[in-house]
Amino acid sequence: MELLPFNLDNLLNPAKTEDVRVEFKAGWDHHIKDAVTRTICAFANDLLNLNGGYLILGIEDAAGRPVLPPRGLSGDLEAVQKEIRGQCKRIEPECQVAIFSADFQGKPI
Repeated sequence: MELLPFNLDNLLNPAKTEDVRVEFKAGWDHHIKDAVTRTICAFANDLLNLNGGYLILGIEDAAGRPVLPPRGLSGDLEAVQKEIRGQCKRIEPECQVAIFSADFQGKPI
C-alpha cells in the first residue's frame, strides 16, 4: 500500500459510518459523477470547519457503513482521476482536490 497522508484502515473500519467527513461510493460511472461533484462541494464549503472530508470510491455502503471486501474501481484509474478533476472545474470557484489511489484488500480504490 502506498504511503497516504491519512490512515486508510481507520476510514474503512467496518464499525465506521458515513458522517460529515466520510462518504463511500461503490464505483465511478456517469450516474455517480454528479453525486461526487455535490459531495466535493459540500466538503469544500466546510461550514463546520472540519477541514473537508474523504470521498472513497470503490467501496459500497449499507446504511452508511462500508461493505467489505470492496468492489474496487475498474478501468483506468488515471482516467477516473482526470474525470474527477474535470468535474471540479465545473465548481465555482474551481475546487482543487487531493486524489489518492490505493489497493485495499486486493482491490483498487
